[in-house]
Amino acid sequence: MNSSMKAEENPTIVTRRGRRWLWAALTLGLLAYSAVCAGFYVWQNRLVFKPETAIKATPARHGLAFEEVHLRASDGARLAAWYVPGRADGRQVLLLHGNAGNISHYLRTLVVLHELGHSVLAVDYRGYGASVGTPSEHGLYQDAAAAFDYLVEQRQVSPADIVIYGRSLGGAVATWLAAHRRPAALIVESTFTRLSDVGNYRYPWLPVRLLSRNVFDSVAQMAGVRCPVLVAHGATDTTVPQAFGRALATSAGPRAIFVALSGGHNDAFIQGGQAYYRQLDGFMRHGTID
Repeated sequence: MNSSMKAEENPTIVTRRGRRWLWAALTLGLLAYSAVCAGFYVWQNRLVFKPETAIKATPARHGLAFEEVHLRASDGARLAAWYVPGRADGRQVLLLHGNAGNISHYLRTLVVLHELGHSVLAVDYRGYGASVGTPSEHGLYQDAAAAFDYLVEQRQVSPADIVIYGRSLGGAVATWLAAHRRPAALIVESTFTRLSDVGNYRYPWLPVRLLSRNVFDSVAQMAGVRCPVLVAHGATDTTVPQAFGRALATSAGPRAIFVALSGGHNDAFIQGGQAYYRQLDGFMRHGTID
């Protein structure tokens, strides 16, 4: 009697084998999923922070006078920054960049702000550019605070003359800083509500909120912001969808202005062009836009 005849005569054998294979497949799948979750938990900083140490160019490439500034965070981390002076009637802008690159990737923004007459302090977080250390959420907050305090204590700038300007992840850092200091205004571009919201959007099959060690909860921080807020976001942003920017502006209440830009995550500032730059200038000077 061949095996097929035995199987037909003993259906319980087939059922047991099927169950064993099913349990084996489920076990392997669970182990593989657990390994992916563990990897996300352990290595998530590599997804969040993508520093580059090489400085591609300085403001001098665009004919801007600037100073190389060296700061120390409250935990002793040594930070590098550029200070680009503007006109006497301009604001002092603290520029906080995104999660990738370094300050040399934001020269276009420095040029525009300088052309508008504003002074700019652009700081590299720890681990970025010439700044020393390893980036972390708490570390980035310390770095931003050190830059703000430098303007107040070393350059004798009134907090009422400082505009905090953050892009992408820098928008979350800027929001935290605005909640813990008292600037004239807060500008955030292409940023999010909470980092876990972005994680859920990009990895919907992972329990991101349970696994996240980096919070960057801008909605919670916005409750402590007392200055005017401008939230700008590109319509075709697929990295951080515009809906997150709109939700963040809503969380800020009536003190917030939302500006819809064309372009995606990395080019919305450029796509905004002169019309957007005029809005930025008006907001930085008066807390409103035309």
